[in-house]
Amino acid sequence: MFRPWLRVARPDDWTGMVARFGLWPVYFVVLLAVGLARIPSAWWVIGAGYETLTRLIIALAVIYLLGWLRMIAWTLIPGAVIQFGRRLWFRHRGRRIRLPIKAITTIDVEQRPPPVNEAFILELADGAVYDMCPVSWDGAERIYSVVARRVRRARLRANRRLARAKRRAPAPTPDES
Repeated sequence: MFRPWLRVARPDDWTGMVARFGLWPVYFVVLLAVGLARIPSAWWVIGAGYETLTRLIIALAVIYLLGWLRMIAWTLIPGAVIQFGRRLWFRHRGRRIRLPIKAITTIDVEQRPPPVNEAFILELADGAVYDMCPVSWDGAERIYSVVARRVRRARLRANRRLARAKRRAPAPTPDES
């Protein structure tokens, strides 16, 4: 599903398993209702007058909407890393931190002791360093790519601004003594 402004890196522990398996019955019940419920004949226009095609289109719309519900359920997991628009939410040392992505100056991968092994590390302009999440989490690579791309673009913009300011600076005048 295409969600350009919402990305979630979810942990692989028991909370992720509960969220994953807990949503299967929801999909089953909702799609069963779409398949068995009486559809008003006025809705058949959706499927060009065919009831089966109408049910199929409604089922696809429901699957799309349940994808959004699934993503919201993933964001409720305590350890999940959420990238929403220009902000990043993650847990660091027991508390939830919300950062604007433009405040991040560097994102790296560093080695950590097992069971984490490798983790994404964020560095801010004020020198603060945060462990974002393990590399092995589902969805962590997508968040890393978005944050790294935005950090790289911000660095390029700052370098261009600096070069433009140097070009526009007036040339030093010789002293008349």
